[in-house]
Amino acid sequence: MNDSHVTAQKTAAVRRDAQPLSIDIFCRVIDNYGDLGVCFRLARQLASENGARVRLIADDFSPFSTLAPSAVVSSSPARVGEIELLRWLNLDTVCQADVVIEAFACDPPAPYVASMAARSVAPVWLNLEYLSAEPWVDGVHGLPSPHPRLPLTKYFFCPGFSAKSGGLIREAALALDASVATNFPPNPGALRVFSFTYPDAPVARLIRGCERAGWQAEVSVAAPLKGMNDAWVTTSPVAQMEFDRLLARFDLLLVRGEDSFVRAQYAAKPMLWHIYPTPDDAHLTKLDAWLDRYCEGLEPHLAAIYRAASHAFVRPSPTAESEDEALRAFEAFARELPALAQHAAQWRKTLFEREDLASQLLGFIDTVRAKTRAHASVPTKK
Repeated sequence: MNDSHVTAQKTAAVRRDAQPLSIDIFCRVIDNYGDLGVCFRLARQLASENGARVRLIADDFSPFSTLAPSAVVSSSPARVGEIELLRWLNLDTVCQADVVIEAFACDPPAPYVASMAARSVAPVWLNLEYLSAEPWVDGVHGLPSPHPRLPLTKYFFCPGFSAKSGGLIREAALALDASVATNFPPNPGALRVFSFTYPDAPVARLIRGCERAGWQAEVSVAAPLKGMNDAWVTTSPVAQMEFDRLLARFDLLLVRGEDSFVRAQYAAKPMLWHIYPTPDDAHLTKLDAWLDRYCEGLEPHLAAIYRAASHAFVRPSPTAESEDEALRAFEAFARELPALAQHAAQWRKTLFEREDLASQLLGFIDTVRAKTRAHASVPTKK
């Protein structure tokens, strides 16, 4: 166990002995699972490991049929474990939370924000940004953003991969899990592939490249996909708490979004990220920024192979020439899977050396609250 996890456990113990923080997390569901999935995972960690009283306020709880199928969320409020779920439209507009987290700049309702300003001590207000490895993250993380009309300040909290960012969501129990496989693959010649991508991912072309490299691919598909092969298996969705164990069963992971993208890195398996495409190709900038970090430590020829396959996995291939180029990129990638598996295990260790997002977030909250108390105690000049 590294020092950051020891610190996190000590902090959690102190918080459980003191008055627990009350936290409201706001989320508008844009991606079916992604946005709410990130908020739910963070809410669970803040409640279970740090003793916070958490309300998750969202405009759509239908993804919970997969994220937490045992939960009953037909009414509002509802509960999932220690977390209270409240629908956006049923929200009591009076803010009673110590901390307000708006996920991905979703803007809490105006009456709720007004009630934040009316309190004698304003809550800590954070905008939890989307995950990115881009350089701007380090400069924006932690910056204040004063409200244009009200006596409130919102702070940017940016997840990321650098030491200057807000880190990644990572439960303490995951740090104790030493079950990452060191041999690749467990069954020589066989390649178990997990696909959780957007529908247009070129999974069939990737599998052809793997087969040209000598692998016998067994494909399990967990989301609608164009070009499905009859031999592939459709995998039933699993609850969020079961997702890590699901990934551990496979040798090659094809993932999308934010939550599954991070969990695949914790699984320490070769992976390709089917990042959501944008019309202006901004997603390629985001992909390259992550590749810059992920490929650190890789030999130059391996880094080039991984980059080529990553781009081939997200770029459309409208011509026969470009399709053949993508197939060659996938074949080269597949031939290097054993070496890439070793790198994935090392990358996991690198991620675990950094403090997790929840611990950093709570530390940041403590700092802001201390400054607020200090400011309030300074006598005003008459």
